[in-house]
Amino acid sequence: MCIIHSVVTSFPKTYISQDEISEEISSIWPDKTKHVEQFHKSSQVKGRHLSIPLIEYKNLGDIGDRSVKWLDVALELQTNNINNLLASAGMLPEDISLIVTTTVTGLAIPTLEARLMNKIAFKPNTKRLPIFGLGCLGGVAGINRVNDYLKGHPKEAALLLATELCSLTFQFQDKSVANLVGTSLFADGSAAVLIVGDEHPLASKGQFEILAGESFFYPDTERIMGWDIVSSGFQIVLSGDVPKIVVEHVKPNIGEFLSGNKTTLSDVGFMVSHPGGPKVLEKISEIADRPAEDFKHSWNSLAEKGNMSSVSVLHVLQKTIEDKKKKNELGLMIAMGPAFCSEMSLIKKL
Repeated sequence: MCIIHSVVTSFPKTYISQDEISEEISSIWPDKTKHVEQFHKSSQVKGRHLSIPLIEYKNLGDIGDRSVKWLDVALELQTNNINNLLASAGMLPEDISLIVTTTVTGLAIPTLEARLMNKIAFKPNTKRLPIFGLGCLGGVAGINRVNDYLKGHPKEAALLLATELCSLTFQFQDKSVANLVGTSLFADGSAAVLIVGDEHPLASKGQFEILAGESFFYPDTERIMGWDIVSSGFQIVLSGDVPKIVVEHVKPNIGEFLSGNKTTLSDVGFMVSHPGGPKVLEKISEIADRPAEDFKHSWNSLAEKGNMSSVSVLHVLQKTIEDKKKKNELGLMIAMGPAFCSEMSLIKKL
């Protein structure tokens, strides 16, 4: 099995308190002030990183303008991530065989990893795998897809790059409940994960072994979460049924996944969960029969950074690594996203 060696994150320089964001949204939609304040307070988010100064969001422009801004910020963040990650591991860019990128908030062709190859000296035959549209589950799904590759290439190393600049999708004309909730939760950030095969020289210095991964798809749920592509960019689709799906579908899926790997929830020592929002986190805690303390990194990430889509669970993973878990302790990574679907990984501390 493959090894999660290390995780780094980086964020846009602009950090704004939730109160400031709430005040700005209320000034744009004065007739929705009561709802804005309600949703922003109930989100339990204290502040968020934004790609541009708050005052500039009124001039975001169309999908073309937003895509240009997305790429500029994404390149800066991921260049920093890659340089920091490789330096800390004592690796060179040419030591990487595969780069996987995941995002649901920006479009670029050539894709982000190709642009990065023109800035960083990766070898010309580096494999590229851009993934678009998995949304919040992209962090866990990305780890699972890299794991699938490295099981067949155990001497190689790969990078997973998650970049989500959710604030650049803000829609000024959309006063729906979904968009109001979105303005209270979603934020900007990036993460990079170094994963190596079990025969790679760095395998013995890694943090977690990936024991197994699984995907679960729920038919006819495409309007639960996602985006409608409109002329001004990405218009949010978000249903209040997510907590219900956690109970009806995710709970049995967890049991199925763990039993298939000859383990149970009682054997799992720690959880690495995408934060989602308060109601979703509470339901995951409920179905896992665990106290909120077991999800402290998810709650803290939500409060300090907001919901950064695929980046959030990797930020939680980074904080979990800093915890210095006990050797051989099992952990369950879980996230949900558009389709609607979920992704899980079973990991073990080395």
